[in-house]
Amino acid sequence: MMNALKISDSAPDADMASAPHARPLTARQAALKPRLTAANINEKSFLATDYLNHFNEVVMLLEMVPDMLDMLEDCADWTPKTYQKHFADSGFADKALAIEAYENAPEPSRTLFDDLTQRLNTLILDAVADITALVDDREALSYRLEAYLSDMRALLSALNGVIHGKTHMDEDLNHMSSAISEKDPSTDTTEAASQADIDALFD
Repeated sequence: MMNALKISDSAPDADMASAPHARPLTARQAALKPRLTAANINEKSFLATDYLNHFNEVVMLLEMVPDMLDMLEDCADWTPKTYQKHFADSGFADKALAIEAYENAPEPSRTLFDDLTQRLNTLILDAVADITALVDDREALSYRLEAYLSDMRALLSALNGVIHGKTHMDEDLNHMSSAISEKDPSTDTTEAASQADIDALFD
């Protein structure tokens, strides 16, 4: 079972710098902040949702695998990419600003974002390797893939929340309970994380 993080936003309309335990903006952060919104970069987290496209692409491919096994080859070609590398390679208009903003992103958003990103990278790589070994058993492949996809969607939702300023990490939780079970799918009663579970990440 993947351990999840609870992310709360006790003051969704408040500036991150004024939130409890938040650190004051540095001089560089204060200089960057007025430029962020116009560049589609969140002024609270200093992060941009464009980075999630790197993950959305492979999730979309994985969703097609049960009906189109040849999509696995494209999934296997996917590799993790750092935030800076993603923007350097992208057509994002203000890529230099996006990279500098990330490198100056305030805490705790930067640490939480990096942690969730690493979890998602690992999950995707594990999923591709796991389901590739199940190509001769469509039922088991579909079952396990849906469990992986459920956790990927939950992590993407959490990352999106961090980008939009929901950055207070309270404690580990077990809402994302789509355990990638070793049990036979015909006998396992573990349910994948529901939308309610994902929503609960931001209660």
